[in-house]
Amino acid sequence: MGLSIALVGCGAMGSALLKGWITLPDTKERFTNFWVIAPHREKVEPFLKDPRACWISSPEQLPQTPDLILFAVKPYHLTDILPQYKAFESLFVSVASGKPLSFYETYLPSSSPFVRAMPNTPLSIHQGVIAFLSRVSLSPQNKQRVENCFRGMGFSFWVNSDDELDKVTALTGSGPAYVFYMIEALAQAAEALGFSKKTALQMALSTFEGASIYAQQSGQLPESLRAQVTSPHGTTAEAIKVLERGNLYLLMEEAVKAAYNRAKELAHEGQNV
Repeated sequence: MGLSIALVGCGAMGSALLKGWITLPDTKERFTNFWVIAPHREKVEPFLKDPRACWISSPEQLPQTPDLILFAVKPYHLTDILPQYKAFESLFVSVASGKPLSFYETYLPSSSPFVRAMPNTPLSIHQGVIAFLSRVSLSPQNKQRVENCFRGMGFSFWVNSDDELDKVTALTGSGPAYVFYMIEALAQAAEALGFSKKTALQMALSTFEGASIYAQQSGQLPESLRAQVTSPHGTTAEAIKVLERGNLYLLMEEAVKAAYNRAKELAHEGQNV
């Protein structure tokens, strides 16, 4: 029997989740209902054509107890939102960054099945990365329900601690923004060489798409693929020299560490994310 889901919050991540679920090839077999509990309707409007998606403004309007309640809200909203759901006997999942398992135990019954998840927005097109962390008490049945909920949405795996999930947040949770930034930079470089804005962007997008698919399908390490197109004294070699002078490896490492440190900070903050 399919799962019924209450999605609490429908901003960037919430709408990505909803789009991903509704567009799965077996969505009608896997899910029975989607209740979207959020104050603003704009971002989810195109998906409400699915008869199972129903927009409501509060948990009191739920017609039945959902199988799974997923919190897709900013971390600083959780202290106000979580108490509204403590009476529900559902499987709880939160995709909020930073807040550790112990935080949720303050607001939800200790007996409630609970999972922290860290997806990224490409799961909307079933190309995401999703990490899970659960309370030790999570049953195998509920673990399977979580995995089934996200099956087909991308690469998924379980981690063993809040700290590991914070690291995933910095790497793959924030990772799409790093890639978008590099696409933006390559497109800007193309414009600087005289190409139109439209052509420059398409060149950058196609380059990243083709290189990513090729890297996945080749079975080779990225450094090997890079070496294959970096002939000594050639054009690519000159470009790589510039990137090496800027120490791109170190810059990326520092960026990921900054995101990781920020995730750790969120555990102790009540607002101002």
